[in-house]
Amino acid sequence: MSEDVIEKYIINGKFDLDKIVDDYSSYVRTIINNAVGNNLNAEDKEEILLDAFFILWKNYNDNKKIYALDSYIAGITRNLIKEKFRKLHYTVDISDYENIIPMDTNELYEEEREEILNLEHSLKELKQIDIKIVNLYYYSFKSIKDIAEELDISESNVKTRLHRIRKKLKKQLSKGDIS
Repeated sequence: MSEDVIEKYIINGKFDLDKIVDDYSSYVRTIINNAVGNNLNAEDKEEILLDAFFILWKNYNDNKKIYALDSYIAGITRNLIKEKFRKLHYTVDISDYENIIPMDTNELYEEEREEILNLEHSLKELKQIDIKIVNLYYYSFKSIKDIAEELDISESNVKTRLHRIRKKLKKQLSKGDIS
């Protein structure tokens, strides 16, 4: 999907959710299937799909600025998947994601693959406790409270570490320092 501005889907001053659903349903289904595999049933996957478009519609009606529609929908979808796994108390082994990047020859995705590989390399260089926190939060979908209890540290310590990790990675990505 290319980055579309939401205005493309405003017709006569009205938000055309049906057109967005037509254009983006297969994209959202692909995200869901790649992220959850066989870990959710068809009804749960369909619920995530419908909720993603409902949240998009609600956020638009709440006057949120939306520029890169495909990225915005992908973010909503990933958050819904994460929340569904948390509700189900489902955990994922990080090794399940080691080879998740499709290695096709399409040049469009080459730069994104390189960034992801560089980010994975940078994550491996974190302190052990930070790696555990990242794995528990982003891969096992645990709450900050659960992580704090499991690692026997305070919730504020977990929040601070997550904030610093994201800040460090963002800085490295923006400067191109990740190699």
